[in-house]
Amino acid sequence: ARVLGYSEEDDQIYLINPNGVLVGLDLGTGRSRKVDSSIAAATAGPTGTPFVVHTDGSVAMVEHRNPVAWPTAKLSQAPTGLVGAGRGMLLVEMRARGKRELLTLSANRPTVTQEIPEGRVIASSWGDAVLITTDSGLVTFATTKVQPPNFHALRTRPTAVALSPSSHRIYAAQDRRLTVYERFRWDDVARRDLPGTIAEIRPDPFGRYLLLRPAAGDSIWLFDVSTNRYVATIGGTWSEDLPTVAADGSIITRQRSDVVAIAGDSLTTQGRVRGAAGDRWLALAWDPRRPALQLAEQAEEATENAGDILYVQVSVSQNEAWAQDYAQDLKKAGMNASVLPPSSPDEGYRVVLGPYPAREAAEDAGRRLGRPFWVFSRGQAPSTP
Repeated sequence: ARVLGYSEEDDQIYLINPNGVLVGLDLGTGRSRKVDSSIAAATAGPTGTPFVVHTDGSVAMVEHRNPVAWPTAKLSQAPTGLVGAGRGMLLVEMRARGKRELLTLSANRPTVTQEIPEGRVIASSWGDAVLITTDSGLVTFATTKVQPPNFHALRTRPTAVALSPSSHRIYAAQDRRLTVYERFRWDDVARRDLPGTIAEIRPDPFGRYLLLRPAAGDSIWLFDVSTNRYVATIGGTWSEDLPTVAADGSIITRQRSDVVAIAGDSLTTQGRVRGAAGDRWLALAWDPRRPALQLAEQAEEATENAGDILYVQVSVSQNEAWAQDYAQDLKKAGMNASVLPPSSPDEGYRVVLGPYPAREAAEDAGRRLGRPFWVFSRGQAPSTP
């Protein structure tokens, strides 16, 4: 079976079995269940949400453990590539009439189709842009509307390229040199030489490190993105799942037949699972005492019984995209965050936590943020904390 990823919202690991069936594995109970079938292609978004393309070309997205069909999206042929993005967008690579095309699909918007050049495609976490490596440089495309692409010339084709989790930084390797660009202005933030040729760049999903694979040898170069410096060389082999960086900053990697956890700050071995190198590994920020879906159901039931839906407001913005990105960052940190749309023209998009069954629970969640917050009932103006 092919593992797609873990959805914290659903508290499920999703995978595709050899028969084209999407299966959800509940971490709390260990039980598996059929979610969807007749799957021709599938991928997962940045929060683990599955997107599927069926054998008849229809498209669906899994919401709250159930597939929801997109009636306006249907593919005429099998895709050559899929990228699940944030805000419910699916990026599809197609080959049609001798052209390479990028399709941007969503549940309620018309499909955006544009021709793209040959080269590796790297998508931003939230799907607002794609980066393509060419022989002469890097090309960036907007995905939600057709507009002229941006081109940044390089002397040679980069050996590896990656985007930061926030998509504000571009990392490009040319031989042994790593260059850090500011994505929107193309300013050179840093240029650093590594011990040898860089073959692959794997960003830490939490934005603290880069894991760099050398062109030769079984090792990992650790690069600190806050200081833009090479930190150390760690022994370890590369595969699709490992090495990776866990939520606590540990580097998880294979060493011979074992899987080890290495502290990112001290570079000491914190743990070792002997003989486990042959297994498929996922680094999850999972709390078995508080399953996300169960908590959400309990909160909704409690608020319905109480007749008062309480939220913690942490931010408000007129920029919907910014608000959605901020909410997704809070979700990655294990918080039940969402965006409430404006109820009037003068109101912005509110980033909130909740709902909560009682004011005490809401205020406790707000205090744990360590920043200003407001507790309010839905449909009422925010009150002073």
